[in-house]
Amino acid sequence: MSQALGLVPIVLFFFSKRKETGFFYLLAYMLYSFLTDNALNAIIFNVSKQQYLGLRIFTIIEYLLLTILFIKNIRSKNIKKLITLISILFTAFAFFDIFQSKSISFDSFPSGIESILIILYSIYYLFEKINEPDSIYLYNTPMFWVVVGLILYFSGTFFLYIYGQNNMADAAFRSTYQLVNAGFNALKLIFFSVAFLVKPPKESFPLLKPKATPGSAHL
Repeated sequence: MSQALGLVPIVLFFFSKRKETGFFYLLAYMLYSFLTDNALNAIIFNVSKQQYLGLRIFTIIEYLLLTILFIKNIRSKNIKKLITLISILFTAFAFFDIFQSKSISFDSFPSGIESILIILYSIYYLFEKINEPDSIYLYNTPMFWVVVGLILYFSGTFFLYIYGQNNMADAAFRSTYQLVNAGFNALKLIFFSVAFLVKPPKESFPLLKPKATPGSAHL
């Protein structure tokens, strides 16, 4: 069900009139996620014969696309530089982990680190927006709903990734993993869909708008 649900925010993106900063990368992430779930994982496995190679590649691309989205929307130049440095180190580590493990096991460590980083970027983004004068309209911005969806998804699946390294061979754990991951993925996609349906506020800063005084129009 969550795989079919992946098409909904993609379709809504093209019908939405609001194209927010960096949302091209969000679209690329949604398309890549949908293709990975429905075809790419199977293709990579058939070619490489390595069960988890597709998931490991997905972790890297997912992280990079979402991180670029945050860099495009975060204002602080220092934080952007810090995120860029962290991303270089994380990507290097993730590739090292692929070659070191030969993709024969689930990538718990890279996935766990990715989850923590995306959650931290999300929290900082919200902190930055809350401190802006128009924060009262935060829920009217598509990026707000995207960030909430990401926080719910990565926090909900974090412990699954951590325990996956040593438990993927257990059929009961795999069943639980698939169920929980699918549930939080569906929740994430619902929030993504809401992001493309929200309408902008009709008027910015209504409380700060100066009142007109008699005769002011003639001054």
